[in-house]
Amino acid sequence: MLPLEVISYLPFLSLKTVIRTHRHHNQEEETLNMKAAVFIAALAGVACKTLPVTTKTMDTRACQPGKDQFKFCNTSLSKAERLEDLVQQLKDTEIPSVLTARDSQQKGSKAIPRLGVPAYDWGGNCIHGVQSTCISDGNMTYCPTSFPNPVNLGASFNQSMWHTMGSVIGLELRSLWLNGGAEYHHAAPFIGLDCWSPNININRDPRWGRNQEVPGEDPYVNGLFGSAVTEGLQTSTVDSRYLNAVSTLKHWDAYTLEDSDGYTRHNFNAIVDNYTLADTFFPAWKETIVNGKALGVMCSYNAVNGAPTCSNKFLTETLRHTWNFSGYVTSDSGAVKNIYEDHKYVKTAEEAACVALKTGRTDVDSGSVYYEHLLSGIAEGHCSREDMNIALRNTYGLLFDMGLFDPVDDQPLWHLKPAVIGTPDHIKSSVLSARESMVLLKNKDDVLPFQKSKKTAVIGPFANAQGSLVGNYIGQNCPDSTFDCIESPSEAISNYSSSTVVEIGCEINSTSTAGFAAAIQAASLSDQVVLMMGINNSIEGESHDRTTIGLPGVQPVLMQQILKLGKPTVVVLINGGQLPLGSLIDDIPSLIDAFYPGQYGAQAIASTIFGENENLGGKMPYTVYPADYINTISMSEMSMNKLNTSGRTYKYYTGDAEFEFGFGLSFTTFELSSVVDQVSISCDDAVKSIQFEVSNTGAVTADDVWMLFAESFGVPKNSLPLKKRLVSFKRFHLTPKQSVTTSLDLRRDAFLHIADNGDRVCVPGTYSAVLTNGNNVSKKITVTITGSQAVVYKFPDV
Repeated sequence: MLPLEVISYLPFLSLKTVIRTHRHHNQEEETLNMKAAVFIAALAGVACKTLPVTTKTMDTRACQPGKDQFKFCNTSLSKAERLEDLVQQLKDTEIPSVLTARDSQQKGSKAIPRLGVPAYDWGGNCIHGVQSTCISDGNMTYCPTSFPNPVNLGASFNQSMWHTMGSVIGLELRSLWLNGGAEYHHAAPFIGLDCWSPNININRDPRWGRNQEVPGEDPYVNGLFGSAVTEGLQTSTVDSRYLNAVSTLKHWDAYTLEDSDGYTRHNFNAIVDNYTLADTFFPAWKETIVNGKALGVMCSYNAVNGAPTCSNKFLTETLRHTWNFSGYVTSDSGAVKNIYEDHKYVKTAEEAACVALKTGRTDVDSGSVYYEHLLSGIAEGHCSREDMNIALRNTYGLLFDMGLFDPVDDQPLWHLKPAVIGTPDHIKSSVLSARESMVLLKNKDDVLPFQKSKKTAVIGPFANAQGSLVGNYIGQNCPDSTFDCIESPSEAISNYSSSTVVEIGCEINSTSTAGFAAAIQAASLSDQVVLMMGINNSIEGESHDRTTIGLPGVQPVLMQQILKLGKPTVVVLINGGQLPLGSLIDDIPSLIDAFYPGQYGAQAIASTIFGENENLGGKMPYTVYPADYINTISMSEMSMNKLNTSGRTYKYYTGDAEFEFGFGLSFTTFELSSVVDQVSISCDDAVKSIQFEVSNTGAVTADDVWMLFAESFGVPKNSLPLKKRLVSFKRFHLTPKQSVTTSLDLRRDAFLHIADNGDRVCVPGTYSAVLTNGNNVSKKITVTITGSQAVVYKFPDV
């Protein structure tokens, strides 16, 4: 059962939520009340509806006794020698299935029995937890830990938490794979060890359906997120000789449209100039590949400047040669088929298979094109056996790195028990990340925290939400394949408030006001009101963009009528992409953006409302534009700074935002001191340190995020000016009256100018840097760049 120190860390969690966690552990704890103990015992044998037939992974490694005589099994040889021996022994007819992701029972990833090489399933997802079934050891059921969605993690601005999530995912993935876990959403015999994540695309437009999957709108933040998650996921904490798993970044590149302006993601050609590639779309990828050492990349459905990304020579050369990427590339599911069917880039499936393999260096096809047409494409002369060999080296090489071709007796990774899944420490990290992601946007007259002794009305379509809290790309959260083990906001709030009444009022996207009267009456008879409003995957999601960005249906009308009552009210938003509220903001006493806060999100929401979230300190990961923003720029316009538009993101937006990137309030106050007035950095220097002191001058323990922005780039001739660029950031946890002396990096690269051709240039001169917590405390620093003007990073010349 769950240790008491973790129970104490999760105050007021409902019995249901605690029991869900206890299901993972056999440790007895006499201090648990008898009711919980009896209920837990009754549930201990609950079977997962989607568990594989066996709880032991199918043959998952090569070179087992009887099949260990091959040269590629000889561990005294170098990896290169062993790998080449394996590649050369494969028959042409065996290769297409090896280079096919998913569909393991049909086309892809088939075993090669004559060589003793097992099947391998390319294509597991781990966006904010392993997207796997639960597993069982016969006595207990173990479900993968689910974290808040990446948009929440972006709002936390906490790099150490990002790394922690990656480590949790990597360790749990190993055990799930070893013990029979299967892809939760896909018919596969078992999950693989490559994670199709993190998603480091840019929140370029509030309409994009997948904004919940990415950290936010800033390329620097997304790059650090990608690096931290990748390092945590790939690096084994139990055996440094081997890779723990493989991070597969997605979606390469300029992928931020699902179905807008008459296009779909399958036929959209993103026209992107060099400036925008260098400024917006390349930085996160370069950071995660060069510094984060990611070993996997997923090419996307769209084309970039005329060439589908999975067959795009420019993107391939940038990835493989400019950035020296040495891992594998997989297509998104069906993207190779899109090359000829949707983009009409080539005429036949055979040509598509070969242009993806040879020109795009797409090693794995998530689809059926390689399986059905690759060999005929070779026969027609479009590509060669050596092109297949290159892909085999890139893919099988990673399986060698993960120890799948080595003896297992001395590999700790082969002896992980199911009990490493959903541990108290992992759950504690998920809870903490949810708390850190809460963003307090308004708190007029200190209406929050609410008083526990008063009656609370919980109203709105998300009052009883469970599945909607966890967002998308989720594993099996509950052993019975429902969301019943997840605490709802109303349940969590009832654990704080002495009396609680719940009314939905309206559905998420309904025009019906039939529930208004009951909701208004509940609010009228209560002392304080929580309005749970927002959107879910029916409004925004993969394959569908939004056409409007405000609250849908009659939610705004319900909110307006409740606010007219004049009760102390907090509005809590559930959302991935931006949700402007317009004139309603003026009438809202308190506002919290909770995004998609995950399995333990309800507790994070409730603890924030009642003032017991000592980690409150999230900041907006994107700019919240007014609702009519979508009328000022088309979704398919890829430029961030085009003249005669309103611009995109905090760097170029010219209008008045409802909430700025990096904004977030607190229940306490902070003071900044001991900051230099000016600093000098040379074009030859990579970084200098800016020291300062932060003090919590209030009476509440809390977190805060401090950000350093570069400014004063001048006014370009043919585009909107760059207003500012994030230099660095850091999150702090401070008790009342506590001070900390710390520093942030002043990166030269944040002050580089980007030429129209994409070159990043150091231009000596005087600039400004602003140190701020995104609220009401800031300090401007004069920055002098010295030295000679020079190109620091030349744009890829292919």
